[in-house]
Amino acid sequence: MKMFKRFAAALLAGVMVLAMLTACGGGSGSGASTIGEEFENKYIAAINTLRGENAEKLENDTDLRNKALAQLQKIKDDGTIAAIDANTSIVTPNADGKSVTAVVISVGTKGEPDKGVCQAKEITAESLGEITTEGAGEDAVETMRALKKIGIATKVINGKTYAAIAIEIVQAVS
Repeated sequence: MKMFKRFAAALLAGVMVLAMLTACGGGSGSGASTIGEEFENKYIAAINTLRGENAEKLENDTDLRNKALAQLQKIKDDGTIAAIDANTSIVTPNADGKSVTAVVISVGTKGEPDKGVCQAKEITAESLGEITTEGAGEDAVETMRALKKIGIATKVINGKTYAAIAIEIVQAVS
């Protein structure tokens, strides 16, 4: 039960971080692919800022980025995604028997699910300016420091850019 609570906390922290750092916006314009690249870079920079100067700097991990991209493939042409596909987690016990590795993959969504469907958040040029570390509490900072790897991916669907994040956290178990 204690392991489940820790995993649940890691999962919720990942979802909160995605919600905190992504912003929804309206409209789409030209240059959508550069918006995606800029989003990925700015998001990683924000996480590294939260981790602090003395923490190891994270880069966009290729394997986790590919997992996030696979999650983005589940977004339909109208920008919706099944609620069960918006957040996925994989927990693997480690060989030491004292810890587990949790990978949490989350697509940025807005609003509450309706009949099991969520609306994916669109990334726009305006929303890039809303990626900030201001107001991040100590819980968010501790969660960022606990990250072992991170992968962020963006995908353009019907001219709109969407984002997903995959994080890896190693949690001790009793």
